[in-house]
Amino acid sequence: MTGPAVAPPPRGTLLGLLARLGGPHRRGRQFGSLGRPRQPGPVLPEEQLAGLQARLGPVLARLDAERRAWIRQTERELRLAAGAAALVGLGLGWSMGGPVTGLALMLGGAGFALLLLMGRAQGTTREAAKQAIAEVLAPELIGLSPVPPDARARRFTPERLAGWGLPGPVHTVTVDECLTGERAGFSVSIARVGMFFGNENNRTAEVGGGACFVVAELTAPGEAEGDATVVIPQDAALAFRTAPSAGRPPAAATGDADFDARYRVHGDPSPLGPEARAAFAALEAVARADPTCTRDVTPGTGLRPFVILRPGRVTVLTPLALFDGAFEPPPFWAALDAASLTPRFASDLLILNDHLAAATILTKGLFR
Repeated sequence: MTGPAVAPPPRGTLLGLLARLGGPHRRGRQFGSLGRPRQPGPVLPEEQLAGLQARLGPVLARLDAERRAWIRQTERELRLAAGAAALVGLGLGWSMGGPVTGLALMLGGAGFALLLLMGRAQGTTREAAKQAIAEVLAPELIGLSPVPPDARARRFTPERLAGWGLPGPVHTVTVDECLTGERAGFSVSIARVGMFFGNENNRTAEVGGGACFVVAELTAPGEAEGDATVVIPQDAALAFRTAPSAGRPPAAATGDADFDARYRVHGDPSPLGPEARAAFAALEAVARADPTCTRDVTPGTGLRPFVILRPGRVTVLTPLALFDGAFEPPPFWAALDAASLTPRFASDLLILNDHLAAATILTKGLFR
């Protein structure tokens, strides 16, 4: 699902020039948009959509005013930073090799400063818009609250992810969206998480690399310590089916031939009784990533989920397509339009809610 076409970047400004050089669609290393339409998601009734749009309108008007002020301030900062970097580069280059080297370093210094500041600045406006929209829509639509950007990273540290049985150490984690709340007696969270793998000698984080997941977590009151049971889909990439350096528990069959053909269980399979195994159909029904994890596909036809079971806690990782365009506000120079953003963000929130609902079905089979 995509929004309406937006106007091109403004001319005559450094912000506009850098935006044009960066291409028509802004993106990070794993999240954002490449301009491809998403598979359609849930659609709200017109009356409910109109009510949400009315509530979101004043919030977006305030954000638009803040974005205009941000553009003026950032343009000044870019010009000052580029000028200072150019002078430093010119002086350094002149002392090292004369006017030609000085000119080269002047241009290089100015360009580096502009690109560095531009990347940080764009991320700031994107996160501010995403957070403000989610704060209005999420509590009413799905009964959850968005976690502020600075707090998301603390919930998904590489050290914590090391206990998930992933293929090798995680060195970088990006949390694009995270919502928390209570549901069916559990503390719950649903998040869009990107991660890059590698040890201290291999810490690359290239654009379009790593892996992304929708992560649903449900924790019962009085969660106890205990060994994990890790369920790996048989259609996962080889790296995910290979034991990590820390080692997974040994593989064990459940005795259900159909389930064992679709999943490999590491650890104690006893929690996966008939009802729990049947609940995996609900998890598979919301899978939307193609085998390359580069395209959103029809729900139910995507790669199967990973599941980590601990006493009182269920974690479901469903593969997510890179740059799927979800929760993507328009670029900083375009107005925030409630009429277009409300249905798009509502649909994205309802898709996350579907993932959480499927994980809740699994808990009913596990904790009876």
